[in-house]
Amino acid sequence: MKRILPLLFVLLLAAVPAIGAAAQDAPADELREVAEDTYAFVSGGYVSFFVVTDAGVIATDPSSQNGPERAEAYAAAIASVTEQPVRYLIYSHEHADHAIGGNVFAETATFVSHRNAVQPIADLEEPRAPVPTISFSDEMAIELGGTTVELYYAGRNHSDSSIVLLHPAQGVAFAVDFIPVDSLPFQNLPDAYPEEWIESLRWVDRNLDFDRLVIGHPPVVGSKENVAEVRAYLEDLSTAVRAAQAAGAADNSPEMVDTVRAELTADYGEWTNFDEWLPLNIEGLLAARAAEDAAAVATPTA
Repeated sequence: MKRILPLLFVLLLAAVPAIGAAAQDAPADELREVAEDTYAFVSGGYVSFFVVTDAGVIATDPSSQNGPERAEAYAAAIASVTEQPVRYLIYSHEHADHAIGGNVFAETATFVSHRNAVQPIADLEEPRAPVPTISFSDEMAIELGGTTVELYYAGRNHSDSSIVLLHPAQGVAFAVDFIPVDSLPFQNLPDAYPEEWIESLRWVDRNLDFDRLVIGHPPVVGSKENVAEVRAYLEDLSTAVRAAQAAGAADNSPEMVDTVRAELTADYGEWTNFDEWLPLNIEGLLAARAAEDAAAVATPTA
């Protein structure tokens, strides 16, 4: 395989302007080798993961919703370490900010996702987001050039289509948005299933063996310990919200937020976005519970 030192690629991209208003203060693009033949490409606040083999590349989320530039830079990053084409592009989940941009690999790649992501990606009607032609329900393996990666569905969490990519030979997992590292889950938990999220994390912790965790947004690399930490946060958030309700605090009121904040600050107050997103996490948790209650009323058991 033709290789060019990834640091050279980082230096070359240092002069490239950040893409999109949200990325104006983002650091320069970075290509990081997290294990042998296993890379993370960081750009515009997003992380894409890829594995190089002798028969081609297994890549993930292009994460280029704001324009074609990030996907093009991602393709250039891959080309900086191998002449092999991208043979598989795996969507971590259906959300457009991660899914759009894969058209730069469309001439050589087969697109893969969980089955629940196929129709939502098709519904985007976005030429830059090719619709997956291979999908799975619970798990599948992709073998390429003597390398195997495994894909697992752990249940509903940040979405109903999020998967974990496991590279067992290197002890590395890639999971996007449902296992943040030292950070609160995103804002008001849009499109999420908080109670099932907890069980999803429990399943990952019990069933998948890895040491390093690559996630969809910086910081790039965490560990399996982050799985249990996020689960503990969601459990503690749920418990604290119920306790605030039992004490008479109105949903989403300043009293509820202050009560929950006081309960969680000792363990999670140093996490990124704790101050800004805790009220939104509470809002999202309550909205999800209300939606579940409404669904239960609409479909009573026999």
